[in-house]
Amino acid sequence: MRIDSFKEIAKFCVNRYKESFDADDKYNFYVDTLYVAIDRCGFLTCSTTPHVLHEASECLLIHRRRSLAVTNSYDWYKIEYIDEEGAVTDGVLKKGFRLWTGASGSYSNQIIQLQNENRILYTCYCPFETNLQHLWDAYGRFRKAKSDAEIELLDELIEKDEKILDLMREVEGFKFSNYILKKERNQYKKLLNEIKEMVEK
Repeated sequence: MRIDSFKEIAKFCVNRYKESFDADDKYNFYVDTLYVAIDRCGFLTCSTTPHVLHEASECLLIHRRRSLAVTNSYDWYKIEYIDEEGAVTDGVLKKGFRLWTGASGSYSNQIIQLQNENRILYTCYCPFETNLQHLWDAYGRFRKAKSDAEIELLDELIEKDEKILDLMREVEGFKFSNYILKKERNQYKKLLNEIKEMVEK
């Protein structure tokens, strides 16, 4: 494909999505699009402008709209996938995988899920631009699986990897908190010693 082709297709998709809204409806309207360029190695680059698509081999468009639900407005997302040939789908990837967007727990907690035959394999939370790479890496691993049993095994392994990473983050957070507490304790000790010296004089 030509260098500008992804940008042209993306522009068409964005305009088509924008036009699906009533321009006078202040309770349901288009906000913006996150352009996600995917290179041949599976590395993602995210931007609010389409310039990043010039070196992409495939890409994602994550359209954001704001809509009123009960009394508050929330952001909702729609994903379009553009493959290497320039074909556009509503989040349908290769080999029966797809990306689904929705809310988890509350409207304000929007997620993107990687699914295969209605089975949830990976969940990506906001901010998407910092978390999508993990989802795409997981998709790359799942796509290489040759059977459902292999997909299930990979699913368990990735879930365990995520739990280990979460625990490591907790430990790092605990170490930092502990460091701060020790520093404060040493400062208080120093202050007490200075007060003692003043009193003894």
